[in-house]
Amino acid sequence: MKEKLGKILGNIWEFIKNISIPDIIFVVVIFILMVMPNTKFDKSEYDYVEKRPLATLPKLFNNGQVNKEFGKQFESFYNDRFRKRSVCIDRNLAIRGFINGRKENSIEMEGLDNWIFYKGDNSVANYQNKTLFSDVELLKIKHNLEILNSWCNKNKIKLIVIIPPDKNRIYGEYYPKNIKKVNPKSRAELLKEYLDENSDIEIIYPVEQMYKRKKMDNEPLYYYTDTHWTPSGSYIAYNEIFKQIKQKYPYVQQVDYNKLHVKRMTFKEKFGRFGDGAINLKTKDSDFAYLFYDNPTNGYNLKRYNLKIGIIGDSFSNELSGWLNRSFNTQHYWYNEKIELFDDFSMKMWEDKILSYKPDVLVVEFLERYAYKLLDLYKD
Repeated sequence: MKEKLGKILGNIWEFIKNISIPDIIFVVVIFILMVMPNTKFDKSEYDYVEKRPLATLPKLFNNGQVNKEFGKQFESFYNDRFRKRSVCIDRNLAIRGFINGRKENSIEMEGLDNWIFYKGDNSVANYQNKTLFSDVELLKIKHNLEILNSWCNKNKIKLIVIIPPDKNRIYGEYYPKNIKKVNPKSRAELLKEYLDENSDIEIIYPVEQMYKRKKMDNEPLYYYTDTHWTPSGSYIAYNEIFKQIKQKYPYVQQVDYNKLHVKRMTFKEKFGRFGDGAINLKTKDSDFAYLFYDNPTNGYNLKRYNLKIGIIGDSFSNELSGWLNRSFNTQHYWYNEKIELFDDFSMKMWEDKILSYKPDVLVVEFLERYAYKLLDLYKD
């Protein structure tokens, strides 16, 4: 027995002596790379960048039976939670960005001519028109909007629904050229066409109006280094909302932005920080001075009407409420002020607040990449 053990140890020693130092280093590095991701798992419940709950550890048995989906569910769990996941993603994107000659991470990417585009919330796939609404989903959205419109009519409120276009929809010419569209029309565009043909509810999706405004001059409708629209961009949406308000209140007149004092400021001069895109990419901000609108010029009577406007919306409705507040008494509610309000959005949670304010007009705003939330207006 001792002779066999000695022979085995001798063979192992001879094998070790024949291994080169680079081979040993290579094996150790591979071992570390395999082990390190498993030393600590992310215990978070929610990914605030991707705006979705992280996969949970699945059970091998459910109700006394083998879980046939365990393999797929565990893969999702592992992919969501292995150690340094976000670092690995960012490093991979940084390498890809270097190869493509532009900066990129999991949140933002650099386009042409200093434009920076937001990548979160499935924005790239939405730009490519990959995720379209099915016929069942279109019918569901129509049903939800009709329920909401009926509730508004019952409470003597005019409903207006607006979908602001994503920045990449309006300035796609500055998007990375390797990202191609797979369908000619967006889901928001197809939704508007469907409602125009099958419902009395008219949603505002001001893509054509923004394209037309782009051709007039070089004033950006969205910030170069931030995902949001500029005051010039949001004014277009304000103008379209006003057209619908005038259907019920024909005496109202919108603000003429040409008769307001203007001041040009960079993003940092106005907001005291860089745009979100520049911050997330750790790059310098654009030095472009945007138009910001102030008080009326001499002789211009800025009318403020005795109507109350309620707005439920995301961060794009902030600039919109600024324009509407010049003409009306406006109450603004942020549906993604808290992440749980975004994830579990339902109109039921807002009804009491809306009725306590008693608006004459209710504006419901969903940014294009959030248009799928229209499926959640009312739960089954």
